Amino acid sequence: MPARVRPNPTIPDHEVLRKIGGGAYGEVWLARGVTGALRAVKVVWREDFEEERAFEREFEGILKFEPISRDHPGLVNILHVGRSPDGAFYYYVMQLGDDIRTGRDINPIEYEPRTLRADHHQSSGERWDTNECIDVGLRLAEALGHLHEHGLAHRDVKPSNVIFVNGKAKLADIGLVAARGQRTFVGTEGFVPPEGPGSTQADVYSLGKVLYEIATGKDRMSFPELPDDMPGGPDRKRWLELNRIICDVCEPRISKRRLTTANELAEAMRRIQRGKRRHSSGLAVWLTTVMLTGFAGWAGWEVTKDSEWMKSLLTPAAKPDPAVGMLRVFSTPEGADVLDAEGRLIGTTPTPTMTARIGEEVAFTLRKQGFSTLELRGRMTLAAVNEPMILSGPLKVFSPPVPGEPWYDHMGALYQPVAEHHESSGFVTREAWELFSKAPKFKAGRWESLRFSQNGLPVEIALAGPEGADGYAAWFRSAAIKAGFLTEDHEVKPLRDAGFTHSNMSDGARTGNLRPFRLMVRRIVYGNLTVLTRPPGAEIYLNGQAAGYASDQPFTQKVKPGQVELLLVLEGYKPLAKTIILAEGQSVREELVMQKNEGVVFGRAWENGIRMKFEPLGQDLMVSAWETRVADYELFIKETGRPAPPEPHFPQEPDHPVVNVSREDAQAFCDWLTERERKAERIAQAHIYRLPSDLEWSLMASLQEDEAISPGGRDLRKPRVFPWGVAWPDAQKVGNFADMALARTPGVAIERTIPGYDDGFAFTAPVGSFPPNELGLFDLSGNVQEWVEDDYSKLGANALGVLRGGGWNTYQTENLLTGSRNGQPPTYRDAIYGFRVVLARPQQKTD
Repeated sequence: MPARVRPNPTIPDHEVLRKIGGGAYGEVWLARGVTGALRAVKVVWREDFEEERAFEREFEGILKFEPISRDHPGLVNILHVGRSPDGAFYYYVMQLGDDIRTGRDINPIEYEPRTLRADHHQSSGERWDTNECIDVGLRLAEALGHLHEHGLAHRDVKPSNVIFVNGKAKLADIGLVAARGQRTFVGTEGFVPPEGPGSTQADVYSLGKVLYEIATGKDRMSFPELPDDMPGGPDRKRWLELNRIICDVCEPRISKRRLTTANELAEAMRRIQRGKRRHSSGLAVWLTTVMLTGFAGWAGWEVTKDSEWMKSLLTPAAKPDPAVGMLRVFSTPEGADVLDAEGRLIGTTPTPTMTARIGEEVAFTLRKQGFSTLELRGRMTLAAVNEPMILSGPLKVFSPPVPGEPWYDHMGALYQPVAEHHESSGFVTREAWELFSKAPKFKAGRWESLRFSQNGLPVEIALAGPEGADGYAAWFRSAAIKAGFLTEDHEVKPLRDAGFTHSNMSDGARTGNLRPFRLMVRRIVYGNLTVLTRPPGAEIYLNGQAAGYASDQPFTQKVKPGQVELLLVLEGYKPLAKTIILAEGQSVREELVMQKNEGVVFGRAWENGIRMKFEPLGQDLMVSAWETRVADYELFIKETGRPAPPEPHFPQEPDHPVVNVSREDAQAFCDWLTERERKAERIAQAHIYRLPSDLEWSLMASLQEDEAISPGGRDLRKPRVFPWGVAWPDAQKVGNFADMALARTPGVAIERTIPGYDDGFAFTAPVGSFPPNELGLFDLSGNVQEWVEDDYSKLGANALGVLRGGGWNTYQTENLLTGSRNGQPPTYRDAIYGFRVVLARPQQKTD
């Protein structure tokens, strides 16, 4: 991950001079203490860690290391540990290493630390003197042993983390020290053992790779290749014994290693130093000579004995195991590191053939410099017994600028590092501008081109006004992010050369303020906004985007500098809006008190602004206790001017359910009610009134149904149960159906009514006239059929809407069952059709 752009840290009692190193786990600064002594200060930032616990774990490690760091000469001494007042970082002050050129004679301006890596590079890959290798190995092994005895592991032993103080090697970068056994994936490729980092054995393996580099002059990725110039004479035996030790501790198979602890490695190094072999073999001198003579052949065998082709030569052909399948991992482009599900490096793409049990789910992570991480998953099938299963995918480019290093953008233009940002080496060219001018979402404005000599080459550059240059920068940023060359954390600004002049500039360019410009690219210097609300629980919106919830603990988020529109929404309280101006790197804390209103609180019974009563169904849905009334719909008509529905052939009062409405009419009512209630601040901007879904209506009537099929499929499978129970209505009045009162009206055949049932209403009844169900909902059966928002089926040429619940004219058993549906065109109206509304909100975020 590229380093973040941050201000220089403030360290108590120290003058911070300049940054001298850094990586994914912190920055190292050169500082001068109050006594004038030069020190190194490691700064570890909280924002570099995804989780608070990971940051605290690293801090706990350094606290444990500090008291023991001064107890061993092979460890860098920690002199002081502290935290910044705002908790943004912790730091520790340590002794400064030698300068690579001048030793302890240190010039702060030119200082460059002497590390094992720097020494190795200066010697151009030549192997070190064997005695020096043994001395360094013994010192570092003893230091690791001291660390391990106190329950800590280093986790990133490598040449660049070995510094020299007064000419003696010491283990540094103890910012990665942590309790042994922590499996956080850290470390550096080639120094991390196959079993992963975090253990004492892993540290020993890493030290073995360090010794391999200095003893052979080769890169650790070449292990176990031998150098072309192996020592001769009396030094040869010592070097061969050292190499045997290195091969032992760097053996990929952990079960084959004989040296597994730092103390065992240190003892082996002491034996070489004293002129003794690691183990007394008891063999004759002539046998030792033969073994030394054949060492090169042995080394070659060690390199090839585990290779696939060698195994194929030595192993007779066998029948495939039907329980085990084969697989290979590929990537485009190839050469990506492949890590298994536990984070262990197992190879690079394309991988050799691997095996896994049939039915097992396999997962790999692919990593390659300049590309995004790719996750691959698959399940082994029987087909993989005879032919490898393939896991593959394209790697997406991810190549943002790195501080201090040149960078090329997605169009191939070069940028040079300047302080903490990058600037393009030349002005924006006409070719690049013409690509921008064709982008549909951006306006180029007035511009001209000019022939110009740039970096010694003739080019045509673009001259633009301020607005055009800003538009180009916005287009460039968008395209670079899409191409993987910038992230959302980067900003792009035009650097117009206001004083530019040229003999070939037109008068229009001079008077129209058209000038050439470069681009500046840098990491956004975020500010921090902390919000605490009373009462807690408000939903927070930043610049119109949902950002989270304010719990009992303050809500904190990094925010782009500039104007920030803060909006707090909490059910039962008035929305609270505030504008905040945030400067780069500024931290702002807002403690806000919200005022109560008569707004909805999901999960509680509630009455809205037009006196419709609602009952909760779960935590995210409020259901109208009754069907929409005549009075409710008349207010809708009055305020919107929408045509009134046809009058039914029977009289109705304001508290009767409205009839002769289509599904489209009902949806328009919901839209009107949503806007009305939002303006009155009774509901939040995210809340909506709408018709219930078919499944929601079933839940309102206590019916669980299959989500995977259509309403028509559910209709076919409906159980024989009614909203009031399992018995056919008798003398008990359970709803307004086609009854004896209806049979007494002119023109109604008695055979179209329920024999012997009299609910007292011939047509519609006032809402709430019959007992509610256990949720407090009325008239889920009878009075009027209710529109829901689903279509009956996706089959057939004409889409039909769905009505639920039966009405005042329903008498057939089938149509009164809870799961019964009626399919009608969404635009159709009838005196038996009405609707009920629900109030819904998006589900709360859980992260």
